[in-house]
Amino acid sequence: MWQIIGAGAIGCLWAANLKRIGEDVHLIMRRAAQSNALCYQDLQQQITEVAISCSASLKNDYDPILVCVKATQVEQAIVTQRTLISDKQPIILMHNGMGCAEKVAKLLPTNPIICATTANASLLNSHLNIQQTGVGPTYLGAYNDLAIPFKDLILPLNKALNETHWVDNINEKLWLKLLINVAINPLTAIYQVKNGQLLAPEFATLINRIIKESVLISKAEKMPFSEEELLATVTQVISKTAENYSSMNRDIHFKRKTENEYISGYLLAKAAKHAINVPTIAKLHQKIDQYSLYKEGESLSNSIK
Repeated sequence: MWQIIGAGAIGCLWAANLKRIGEDVHLIMRRAAQSNALCYQDLQQQITEVAISCSASLKNDYDPILVCVKATQVEQAIVTQRTLISDKQPIILMHNGMGCAEKVAKLLPTNPIICATTANASLLNSHLNIQQTGVGPTYLGAYNDLAIPFKDLILPLNKALNETHWVDNINEKLWLKLLINVAINPLTAIYQVKNGQLLAPEFATLINRIIKESVLISKAEKMPFSEEELLATVTQVISKTAENYSSMNRDIHFKRKTENEYISGYLLAKAAKHAINVPTIAKLHQKIDQYSLYKEGESLSNSIK
């Protein structure tokens, strides 16, 4: 059985596709559901209704736990379920940003911890109602040595959503996703635009500055990214997800807490560690932090450029 914490877009996407291939799935959500019917629309616009086991707590203390909540919610989700988690139970963390694994490792020092990042995308239309909006590779890897024997967990995950891989250096994949996110998410949130609109000429200089600063930090952290390669990757991601809204865009739109501290905030902490000046990333971080102070209809976009 797969126990998935988080009934959001990604948690439900995995739940629907794992059920599709015959896997048992239990979905853990913050409150009891009025219905256990998960409505899933795939990329071919086909709609499937899946009966799903769900509750507010884990079902057992031995099956793997896939944590698909936002980075801001990971620590509390683990704390809430802590008494139901056994010492050797594998934990898979799948979210945007970095910094959560360190916190979970402190809470669960004897547990295998696996970090994951996915390029699959989904839109939560309403409770237990999702629409897949993009497809891409998923990478898993061991955060600690205890997780190394669990690499076979990718087999059903790859059957559920293709291009799921185990990698020995997951940190490199997490950093690449982080640098892509910092170039896309804050700008789409601040300007309230779809990803594809970042291809407009007026964003070129700003994106180049973000990438230049990001590479300075990543090189200090021994990550092998060049400005040219990162710009090409970011441009490709923007093009492939042109019609999508980033998660941070939606958080700003609906006035929810963002993953700002785990994206640009994480990079700022690393920049401070290496005494690297990154004024563009710092300004973006500050602007996103200010979003809750703005009233509906006011703009966040002043003075970024």
